[in-house]
Amino acid sequence: MKHRRTALVPVVLLASAGCGVINNADAAPAPTVAPTPAVSAASVSPTSIKDNGDIPDPCTLLSRAEVTSLTGRRITQVDRDGAAPGDVSRFCQWQQDSGQLALFLSRTTADDFKVTVAEAHDVDGVGQAAFTANGHLYVLYGTVQVDVYSRGGSDEQNLGDAKKVAKVVIPRI
Repeated sequence: MKHRRTALVPVVLLASAGCGVINNADAAPAPTVAPTPAVSAASVSPTSIKDNGDIPDPCTLLSRAEVTSLTGRRITQVDRDGAAPGDVSRFCQWQQDSGQLALFLSRTTADDFKVTVAEAHDVDGVGQAAFTANGHLYVLYGTVQVDVYSRGGSDEQNLGDAKKVAKVVIPRI
C-alpha cells in the first residue's frame, strides 16, 4: 500500500519543536495495572472529540503506571508539548530506561490519512485504519490521527506496544 507523506508532517513538526521537561526521575516506581480491553462503541467516552472539539493533552490520556505497564519500561522523564487548548496538534513523550514512548494527536481527514509513503505497511486490529512507517504507528479515529512511537524493543515488540497504547488511548479521545 502506498501512503502520501502528509501523515508524517505532524510528526516532523512536533519532533522538531521545543519541549518543556518535567523530570520525575525521583518518583516512586509505578504500580502494575491490568490491561485495558479493546475499544467498542459502548466504551467510547460520551465527550469524545473524535469528530470535533479540542485535541486533548496526550500526557493526560495515560497514567505513569499505564505507560510502564504497556511498555515494560520505567519512566525517567516526561516531555510535554506546552500547547494551548485549541491547538490542532499535540504530543507527549515519556522518556524511559532504554527507550521512549511518544504519542502525537492531530486533526486529519480520511482522504489525507491515505498518504503516499512507499515503506508504509497496513496494520489490522486498531482504529478505523492504521499503518506503520519509520517506526511509527498511525491510526485513524474519526478526524483524529493518532501517532504512537515506541522504542526500546525489537521492531515487532515496539509495534505491539504501540498497538496496545493506541487501543487504550482511543476510547479516551
